[in-house]
Amino acid sequence: MTDLIITGGRVVTPNGVGEWDVVIEGEKIVAVCLPGTINPENAKVIDAQGKIVVPGGIEPHAHIGGPRQPERSGANPVSLAAIWGGTTTVLDFANQVPGHDLYHAIDEARDRWHGNAYTDYSYHPIFTRDTGDLAISQISDLVKDGFASFKIFTTSIRPPSPQMQDNKTDFGTLAAIMHQISENGAMLMVHSEDDDMVVYNYSHAKAWDWWDWWNLHKVHSNLSEDVSFNRVISLARRQSCPVYFVHVSAHEGVNAVASARREGLPIYGETLHNYACFNAENYREDNGMKYHTYPSLKAPEDADRLWKGLLDGTLSTVATDLVSTTWEEKIKFKTVADVTGGHNGIETRMGIAFTEGVSKRDMSLQRFVDITSTNAAKIFGLYPQKGAIAAGSDADITLIDPNIKGPLQLKDLHLEDYSIWEGWDIEGWPSTVILRGNVLIENRRLVKNQKSGRLLSRSIPSEVTSRPVC
Repeated sequence: MTDLIITGGRVVTPNGVGEWDVVIEGEKIVAVCLPGTINPENAKVIDAQGKIVVPGGIEPHAHIGGPRQPERSGANPVSLAAIWGGTTTVLDFANQVPGHDLYHAIDEARDRWHGNAYTDYSYHPIFTRDTGDLAISQISDLVKDGFASFKIFTTSIRPPSPQMQDNKTDFGTLAAIMHQISENGAMLMVHSEDDDMVVYNYSHAKAWDWWDWWNLHKVHSNLSEDVSFNRVISLARRQSCPVYFVHVSAHEGVNAVASARREGLPIYGETLHNYACFNAENYREDNGMKYHTYPSLKAPEDADRLWKGLLDGTLSTVATDLVSTTWEEKIKFKTVADVTGGHNGIETRMGIAFTEGVSKRDMSLQRFVDITSTNAAKIFGLYPQKGAIAAGSDADITLIDPNIKGPLQLKDLHLEDYSIWEGWDIEGWPSTVILRGNVLIENRRLVKNQKSGRLLSRSIPSEVTSRPVC
């Protein structure tokens, strides 16, 4: 029996954009058809006239707070903000703790999410510094258990401190991890900076008068991204390992990804909507550390190159690298050695991507769906269950109203007590959000306060891990 019909909108499907009806039974889409094909009978009908109907967004890169990070917001408020912003699936991280294995990390992530989620969710296990053979050997079993992606850091990010666990992976260990990733059909996520350069810059920052936070782009430099990306790609080529570079921040990173993809390597790049919309000049503002996410904002021309990469297909996804903290916590530290990283923009991701991509840069609706949903679903083993408006897919759907315009106000948002997007002029914003057939947001009102999110099992197709398919 038909439960829900969305009619009158412009629907973005894998086969194109058209004015179709989307028919939902239970949790699944059962038809995308000409208007009036299906008699609504007792079904709920959503009039999408004037709106864009897209798959629910997929956030591929979010760090949700846990017992070791009490200053961060947890799965409950973060996933609710994601729903408000049109995102219906969130991929968090399971952080290995020194002395423990990856299953311990999975258990901790499960404790954060189970029973607390408004979105569906999964986790990417993260390897810590000095990870051992046991954890590396667990890749095979974790892939079988539905956790098909893993993350490493090529840098300690900043000088040792109680604030941040050092997750740096050396290249010897990385080669072993890449071998297991390749053998088991998984995806490797890489935070890629040259650690020697970053450490050297930190060690000289005071002498060079770089100690204030607005010099972060000098410490976490374009050169570091260039050297590290190319070194990782070289090793990945030898190990036949697919790589997803998180938060590409500089034109050098975009160019490295583009070159590898032209070669046919399964290399994927992600950027952040704050990286594409702000730049290192914003650090100079009062409390300009509020803009910071590691590695760093770069020059205006780097932000322009990120947009070009999103438009031309070089970069595959737009994410947030979410670390949600209060304003007090965000501005607490003021030097390059201790600034709080992360971005609480999980609610703004889809709306800003639509505003800046579609409304201002003529991005196609198909491409908008690719960078906010479909490509993440493909790369991380969720497609076509997620990331598509098609018969058989989960009924995760977001309606975007292009007529919602004007400056964002803090009262429009639902996570934390500040936003770097306050005052940003928008043109198009999510208005109705559906998770597996359940209407949670309708006409910008929360109509069902329901924490029904589920843990997703993921398996990545071989074509995604063997060549750049999206």
